[in-house]
Amino acid sequence: MSEAPGTVQAQPVKGSGLAAFLAWVCLIGAALAPLFQTVSWLVFPDAIEAQIISTSGSEDLSWLEWPIRLGALAICLPVALVTSYALLNLRSFFRHTSHGQTFTRRALSGFKVFAWSIAVLAVLVPLQGAALSAFLSWCAPGEGGQLQLALGSGDLTTLFVALVFVSVAHLLERACAQQDELDTFI
Repeated sequence: MSEAPGTVQAQPVKGSGLAAFLAWVCLIGAALAPLFQTVSWLVFPDAIEAQIISTSGSEDLSWLEWPIRLGALAICLPVALVTSYALLNLRSFFRHTSHGQTFTRRALSGFKVFAWSIAVLAVLVPLQGAALSAFLSWCAPGEGGQLQLALGSGDLTTLFVALVFVSVAHLLERACAQQDELDTFI
C-alpha cells in the first residue's frame, strides 16, 4: 500500500512505552493514596499502631473508637487527596508524553501543577503530623495534650526538589511560549 506524496507516517515516539506505563502507575497511586488512608484508620488501625502510639503517647489503644478514628482520618485525608491530585496531574503529563506531545501547554501544565502540589505536600506533611499528634494525645486518656512538630532533612529535601521541579516547569513553559511565538512567524 503506497501513501500519498507529502504525508508523514506516524512513528512511535522513543520512550512512549515507559511514559504510558508511568501514566498507569500514577493513576493507580492516585487511587490508592486516599483508599489506603481510609482503610488504615477505619478498618485496620492495627496496621498503623506504631504511628498511633508514637503520636498519642499512649500504649493502650482501647480508647481508639470510631469517632476518634474518623477525626484522625479527617486530619490525614487532605495529604492523601493532594497526593492524588499531584499524581493525576503527573499522569496527564505522561499521557501527553506517550503521544509525543511532551512540550505542549497542556502537558506542561500537568507537570507544573504536579510540581506545585509536591511543594504544598512538603509543607502539609509536617503540619499533618503535628495536628495528628495534638488530636490523638488530646483524645488519649490521661495523656494531656502534646504537640509534636517534626521537620527533618527529608522534609527539606522534598521541598527543595519540589522547588526545582517548579523552576523546571516554568522554564519549559517559557520555552514552549517562545516556540509558539516562533511558529507564528514561520
